[in-house]
Formats: sequence, C-alpha cells, structure tokens
Amino acid sequence: MKKKSYTIFTEKETPKNAKNISHKLMIRAGMISKMSSGIYMWLPNGIRVLKKVIKIIHKEMNKNHAIEISMPILQTSKLFEKSKRMELYGNELFKIIDRKKKKLVLSPTHEEIVTHLIQKKIRSYKELPIILYQIQTKFRDEIRPRSGILRAREFIMKDAYSFHINKKSLKKTYFKIYKSYIRIFHMFNLPIKVISAKNGIIGGSISHEFHSPYKKKFDNSKKSIEIGHIFQLNQTYSKLFNLHVKNKKKKKKILEMGCYGIGITRLIGAIIENNHDNKGIIWPIKIAPFHVSIIPINISKNIQVKKISEKIYKKLSKKNIEVLFYNTNDQPGVMFSETDLLGIPYKIIISKKTLLKKSV
Repeated sequence: MKKKSYTIFTEKETPKNAKNISHKLMIRAGMISKMSSGIYMWLPNGIRVLKKVIKIIHKEMNKNHAIEISMPILQTSKLFEKSKRMELYGNELFKIIDRKKKKLVLSPTHEEIVTHLIQKKIRSYKELPIILYQIQTKFRDEIRPRSGILRAREFIMKDAYSFHINKKSLKKTYFKIYKSYIRIFHMFNLPIKVISAKNGIIGGSISHEFHSPYKKKFDNSKKSIEIGHIFQLNQTYSKLFNLHVKNKKKKKKILEMGCYGIGITRLIGAIIENNHDNKGIIWPIKIAPFHVSIIPINISKNIQVKKISEKIYKKLSKKNIEVLFYNTNDQPGVMFSETDLLGIPYKIIISKKTLLKKSV
C-alpha cells in the first residue's frame, strides 16, 4: 500500500477521556473513531487487524469441524420471552417496536434462535454432533460503556453452538474447544487465566471464562479482561424448545447443548494491553496491519532512492508481503514515529547514505 493513496487517520494527541492504554493507542493509531458513548467506527488500520484476527479464528473453528452460518441480529422478542431472558437481561437488551407494533430485540446472544433452527432441521441422531458458529455484531445497552472497545454497546463476537445426543459427546466437544481457545490466545502472545465460572443468564451447569491481564501479567489487583467464555448448557434450551431426536434404540432423546464465545473486538483491546511500549503497539506479526514499512529519506530529491524504494516495494508485494510504502515527502521522524505507533514489525530504510554503503 502506497501512503499517498492510503489515509491513516492517526492522532498526535491522546483523547482526554481515554483511560486505558488500548483505548489511547487505538485512537492514536487510527484504528477506531468514537461516534458516541460505547459506539465506535472501525478505520482502515483497525479493519486490517480485525480481518486477520477473524481469519485465524475461522481457521481454528474449521479445525473443529464447525460450520459457519449467519443468524439475524434483529430477532422477534417471542423467543426471548419464552426463555425468560427478556426479563433476565432487563435494560441491557436493546428493544425495538416495528410499525406493526411487534416487539423485536437486537441480539446479545443467539441460544434461542439456534435451538429453534436445530429443532426444525435436525431429524436423526446420525446428524449429530453438529457445531454451528458465526462471527457477527452484537448489542448490549451497557449502563456505563468505558475503556474503548473493551466495554462497548456494539461489538463483534464469535459465538458457536454445539448439539449432542449425550453428555459424553458434549464434554468431548467442550474440552476440544477449550484447548482451541488456549491455542488462539497464545497465537496473540496473550497470558491467559482460565476460571471456573457461574453460568448466569446463559444457563446450564459448567462454564469457563478465559481472562487476560491489563498489565502484561496477572497481579493482585484482580483486574483482568474476559475475552472468552464457554458453557455446557446441557438441556436448558433443548427442553424449552422441545428439541429431540430418536436415538439408536428409537427412543426420543432430548439433545445436549454447548455454547462458546470469543469477544473479538475485546480480544484486540487485550492484545494491545499486553503488547505495547512507549512508542506504540507491538503486534504479533500475524495480525499487524502491515508486515513492513519502506521509509525512503528525501525521496523527492534523490532519484536513486525513489527507484530502489519502488523496486523493493514491487518485489515484496509480489511475495504477498504487506507493505506500507512512504512514497511521500514526510520528515524521517514522522515516518519512524508513525511506523512505531502502528506496530509495523519491520522497517526498510533507504537513503543516500545506505545506498553508498550498498545496503538498506
């Protein structure tokens, strides 16, 4: 990507209301822009990182033979009323009344609707187990949105749901995804603490939360960021929606269910909290917005510097290496500080001096 055709949206000043490091750096690095309380627009640098994180999660879900679907964000309130979660969520649930006076909700999770889907579509135990997942925007009317994308009213989440003929099958999938989550978080250089948790509004029997620290390591403050949560729901929703199939013995069997979430936007915030220095973000190379920056010194005044810079840019681009090429007249200090702020892992510096030494 050539800088002249790529707007970076970086900020020199730290926002006054930004308290935690990920919020500050995401604004300054041109990843997000605040629209209103708890609502953010994702900008080009943020989108590049977001897509790479999502790609890794897709790959890991595919290893678990999970099947991607997309469920509606806008849902009828009837399913939430049936599960009594309309009442349990209370004011956290965004509610809408359409022109026909029908009640709708903006989904915070999809347990009801996915159970309803399986109830309509799955007819035999031979079709089980099945894991369905989606990566989608969610909504919660947080009473106090804060910390940038770590506690927002609109966020992106990976949510998966599994259905099984018995508890043994459920537990097997549950711990397979448990291990998968550990692998995902370690790919992003995140220290992780797994905590046995209460199932709360979601329901079921067993659940585990995956936490990452705020300050690169866990301390006695007990402050951490929940980036994943998995549940053994058992028959909580299956009984409610009469979800059953006939087993090998031709007997009716209520299905067992699990659900598995990763807060993707929150995960990106956690990665920054744990991977930064006083210059900016230090991305794991797999998710950096660019792999390399090309920094030519005095490109407009030195034809040879320009020629070599263009040549290196074309060569790297052909090898699918993502490059930010400063084909501008920016001062060296601006280019260096911007590259550090964005967290681009490698710099190629080209100048009259380096060319005389036959090096870059």
